[in-house]
Amino acid sequence: MPFFKAFADIKEEIEDRNRQIQEIQKQIDDYQKQIELTGDKAKTLANEITRLNANINQLQLEIRALSLTIEQTGLDISATQSQIEIAQGKLNIHKLALARYLRIMNEMDNENLTAVLFKNNRLSGFFNNLRNIEDNQTKAQTTITAIKTLKTELEQVEADLEEKKKELERLKSFQETAKRSLEGDKSSKDRLLKETKGQEARFQQLVKESQKDIQKIREQIFYLEQNGVTVEDAIKFGQLAAIRVDIRPAFLIAILEVESGLGRNVGTGNWLDDMYKCYLKLKKPGRAEAEKNAFLEITSKLGLNPDTVKVSREPNYGCGGALGPAQFLPTTWLAYEDEVARVTGHNPPNPWNIEDAFMASAIKLAKGGAASKTRVGETSAAKAYLSGNSKCSTRICNYYASAVLKKAASIEQNL
Repeated sequence: MPFFKAFADIKEEIEDRNRQIQEIQKQIDDYQKQIELTGDKAKTLANEITRLNANINQLQLEIRALSLTIEQTGLDISATQSQIEIAQGKLNIHKLALARYLRIMNEMDNENLTAVLFKNNRLSGFFNNLRNIEDNQTKAQTTITAIKTLKTELEQVEADLEEKKKELERLKSFQETAKRSLEGDKSSKDRLLKETKGQEARFQQLVKESQKDIQKIREQIFYLEQNGVTVEDAIKFGQLAAIRVDIRPAFLIAILEVESGLGRNVGTGNWLDDMYKCYLKLKKPGRAEAEKNAFLEITSKLGLNPDTVKVSREPNYGCGGALGPAQFLPTTWLAYEDEVARVTGHNPPNPWNIEDAFMASAIKLAKGGAASKTRVGETSAAKAYLSGNSKCSTRICNYYASAVLKKAASIEQNL
């Protein structure tokens, strides 16, 4: 009884976290409206401070919401582990019952017909004994079926647990990204107040000076630079690719920045350990073979040694094997290869080439809805880029889209 009470308590805690997250989300949405309203107004010092404060407050709430979601996911994991324990207990009971029935049947099988006839003084006793054998066989068969069913259920629960663990790790990555954005906005606010000393005239002078401010964009694409993409190249190829497919350059750069921020091990892994063996460990041999074959096809076309080419390392969730700045898996890259070649003229295109990589991302985003250049369209495109589903409504998809749009807004101010 205490076990089931604890399980019920966990469920209640999960629901409580969900209520808190929903309340925080309403406040986040209110700040978003305030940010958009301020953005439409004339660029004055007061409006800029208001916008930065709204950004800071919104990010603080998002970090709080992420913390609650992480707690909630931890509770989900506990609840799932409890389900595994319950299923395992049932499985053990069925196994004991099966062993008992098999032992009885074995004892009966070892008795010859003559011995059975002599043990039963009456013919009715003999037939009762036969019926008992049949009953035990039926019970054994029922138990075997129950074990198979429970085993299937247990495997599904374990698969769910793995998914929850992956989600937990990704949420932690989002939280780190949100914290960095918060620190950036706080620094921007402090620097702005220090440089203007509260004077509107000085602020307007700074606005003129900050056009195409490379240093400010450099601060916004920290992770791209860490992974070998200079700010100058990010602007050049980001704008070139975005213009070719008619999406916002800032949105494309933001996607690539968030991607490289979440995948901090970009370009330090190898295909065999971080991709192929990883999928085998996850019991996905078909996926392992598909990605391996695609990877070997790509490196062969480019004349590269597959054993020395670097790919993303295996993260705490899922598998590695993503290629270059765009972080496309090999099979995904092949699906976009022809279109990239047609636009860039590089045949075959190279996922480690910045122009080709940015072009592939731009094409994928345009198809996902970014060509509309609206918040709704870009949100759909970001979700599709992350999950393959533009209508994805999971918290991870929502956080990802929100992080990308915020990053895009910051970058666009200085493009």
